[in-house]
Amino acid sequence: MQANISILAAPPKVGKEIQRLRLQNNLTLEQLANKSGVSKSILSQIERDRSNPTLATIWRITKALESPLEDVLSVKEGTKVFEKLSPNATPEVTSEDNQFRLRILGTLSTVSTVQWYEFTAESGAELISEAHGAGSIECVTLCSGSLSVNVGGETESICTGETLRFRTDVAHCLKNEGEGVAHGFMVNLL
Repeated sequence: MQANISILAAPPKVGKEIQRLRLQNNLTLEQLANKSGVSKSILSQIERDRSNPTLATIWRITKALESPLEDVLSVKEGTKVFEKLSPNATPEVTSEDNQFRLRILGTLSTVSTVQWYEFTAESGAELISEAHGAGSIECVTLCSGSLSVNVGGETESICTGETLRFRTDVAHCLKNEGEGVAHGFMVNLL
């Protein structure tokens, strides 16, 4: 008889490492708040591991601290064979209007080279992104709906079942111009 055993991994505790880096850089909470755009009270909660910050928030903090994101998020290699996340534990980031949602499917250990997302975009939703760096490429496969992708002033449209690959070393924008929800997968190669 086989037993089904799953080990749920808790999100990594980043507070102590962020605090260590802040102190190493001789920054007060207020100075880090000003540099990162994350409020002093939220930073305090994060440092005490009383808050579960989004990946976007951690990214802003690590940029302000000039420390690689993966170093702060690195999970120690251990004895776990599986890491299973429930749907509500899978990290998610959203566009400013919350209409374009990206579920982070990739692992934290590869975030500096490969980022893998499942996305949904409401009708009219836009995801505007800054350049990802020299040589970066984004691959979008659409499972349903339609999207337009604008890269450096040039626009291409894709619909259900199609894959579009495009350079992301310049600012780019994905927009759902259809009437229904667009759903698909995105891989960023950095």
